Formats: sequence, C-alpha cells, structure tokens
Amino acid sequence: MDGINETTFKIAGGVNESLIVNMIRRRGPISRVDIAKLTGLTAPTVTNISGKLIEYGLIQEYMVGEYSGGRRPVLLKANSEKTNMIIIDIRSKEMVGYLINGGLEIKEETCHDIQNLKPEKILSLLEDTIAECHSLEDGQLALAIGIIVRGPVMSQEGLSLFSPSTGWHNVPLKYIVEKRFQLPVFVENDMRAMALGAYHYGPYRDIKNAVFLGVGGGIGSGIIFNGELYRGFGDSAGEIGHTVVDVDGPLCSCGNHGCLEAMASELALVNKVVQSISKGEKSLVSEMVKGDITAIRPKHIYAAAEEGDELAISMFQHVAQYIGMGVANIINIFNPQLVLVGGGIVKGRKFMEDTMMQVIKERALASCYSSTRIEFSSEGRKDALKGIVDVVMEGIFLR
Repeated sequence: MDGINETTFKIAGGVNESLIVNMIRRRGPISRVDIAKLTGLTAPTVTNISGKLIEYGLIQEYMVGEYSGGRRPVLLKANSEKTNMIIIDIRSKEMVGYLINGGLEIKEETCHDIQNLKPEKILSLLEDTIAECHSLEDGQLALAIGIIVRGPVMSQEGLSLFSPSTGWHNVPLKYIVEKRFQLPVFVENDMRAMALGAYHYGPYRDIKNAVFLGVGGGIGSGIIFNGELYRGFGDSAGEIGHTVVDVDGPLCSCGNHGCLEAMASELALVNKVVQSISKGEKSLVSEMVKGDITAIRPKHIYAAAEEGDELAISMFQHVAQYIGMGVANIINIFNPQLVLVGGGIVKGRKFMEDTMMQVIKERALASCYSSTRIEFSSEGRKDALKGIVDVVMEGIFLR
C-alpha cells in the first residue's frame, strides 16, 4: 500500500483543493453537487479538482447516490488507506497509542498506565509508545503524529503549558517528537479535540456557534465560533474550568481557589465524598473500598448512586449546582446555539440533570437561555480521537 508523496501534498495544498478534501473527509460520502453548495465553489471547479484528487488517490468514487430527479449522483469519499497516522491520547491515568487511518479505522491500539510516574518517565514512555506504533508495517507508512494532552497547550508550537495528569510544564512536545521521528507532529488539548470531533463528525455540523463542555477528572471546553474552533489570541481559549465560581472554595490544580474544576469535576466529586465519609457519614462507597477512603474513585460513586446511596446522590446534586453555574456563565457570555456537556460525569446524568437545569434556568439570562440547546454526550474520548485525527488531516494538507 502506497502512502502519499510530496507531489500529492502539493496537489491538495491549494485553498480550493484543501476545502474540497476537508469537505469530503468530514461529510463523505457526498456528491459533487452538494460539495459545490456547501463550499460556494462552482460545479466545474469542483468537478475539475475532484478529478485531480481522484487521480492522485486522495479521494475515490464510492457509490451511486439516491435518485432525486435527473442523473443519480456519484458520491465521493476520502481514500482513508492513503493516510495512516500515529495518535497518542494522554489521559488522567493512562496513555493510549493508536495506529489509525483517516477513515477513523483503528489498526492497532496499545495502553500504558502512567499513574505515579514522574514527568520525565511519562515523556520517555510517550516516545516509546510512538516507536512501538511506528515499528509496525502500517506504522512505517504513517504520515504524521497527533498527541492529545490534558491542560492548556499552544497548538501551533506544540507546547504543553501545563498538564495535570503528567506534571509537565512548558514541554515542547512537537519539537521533541519531530526531532526523533522526522514526521510532522500536531498537539491538541483534549477538550478542544473533543469539540472538533463532536462538531465535525456528530449531528452538530450545521450549528455555527457552540460550546462543548467536558467534565471529567478536570473541566475544559472547546468553543466553536462561526463554524471554526476558537483558539483565542494566545491559543488558550476554552479554559472554563479555571473560572472562579466560589472565592472561598478549595485549591485548584492551577493554584487558584474555587475554580469550577475544583468544585464540579470528578475529582471534586471524589473529594466531597471522602470528606463526608471522614466526618462519619454512612455510604455504600465506604463498603465498596472496604473502609479505605484513599481508594475511592468515581466509579464507586456512580455504582453507589445506582444502588440508591443517599450520600452519593446528594454529592452528584451538589456538583450539579456548580456545573449549572458554569453552563449559565457560558450561555450569558457566548449566547451559543448549543452547549454540549460531555465527559465522565455524564454517567451520573440522571442524578444531576434536574438540579443542573434548574440552576441554569435561574442564573442564565432569559434572552440567552431561550435560544440555547443543552444536550449531553457520552462520546468524550471517541470524539477526542476523531478530533485529533481531524487536526492531523487538516495539518497534513495545509502543509
């Protein structure tokens, strides 16, 4: 199987060519007529460029579409086998390496525990995991490397400013990995990757303004403005988890007190349950960990709530109040068409939704709230994987 060579990149490197390639890979199978409508390009331009893209193997004619009068359209889709890439997803407790193609087909997957590892050891493991994927037959044909990391990043520079799961501060991931593997490297924050995946590959692609709020071990967001990811002047937009919602609240990982993340993340949920049990409150959670409160994890609280545990349910409702405040602030500031709440916390949705929605209704301005959809997604990591693939694919063709 041949990869894409430098000549092919140049063919796809023009503005119109990139526009058509991106439209096909995000929305395909799609007809030339629909591409013209969505891009604003003329039909002859789309026909001419798509012909070149087929010739160079970037796209392919896939099937004949449904009859709607006149000639049945031929649908185009991306030739995913031409675009292998290596993706590393650095999560709260583990590092997952993927060999994946542009069609989101996972060819290989490997996972490593990063708990209790020092920052330099995690960086070494990152390189080893990439090398493991690159050594495979398809991995040797990889065109690029994508890295998802928690915490704020400067995407263009590939710099991890601070990552709570790894302890990294100002780590130049792009420089380090490109120097070793001689492949283009793209680095993205996990919440922005989630937003891109949900937006481009979910049912929200026709919405122009949306905020995707991820609530897991931390809290972050991706902001879609006029159909594009909004990165901010310093490439740091979306750190909603570090907006203060209680000036007297607990210490956050960022060094401030009372951040939304410190009040409403899964870590905050665990901390509240631990504090309550330490004060003598009874809970199934304590039984699940055999009295060792240091062993309490979100999964225990979800399971206890499902069993009707009063403490677990009350803690979900406590957290829901702050998530509601965060969403109300988002609505008042951005007035988006959609706020999509995702991440691990969605597993506790049925214990939280009523409280959360009541807080949003009370605190968001009616003029903003009335025009905003609020939905939930359990596709967090899947969306993040789709999003980083999108970042890599767009970066490849822009190069």
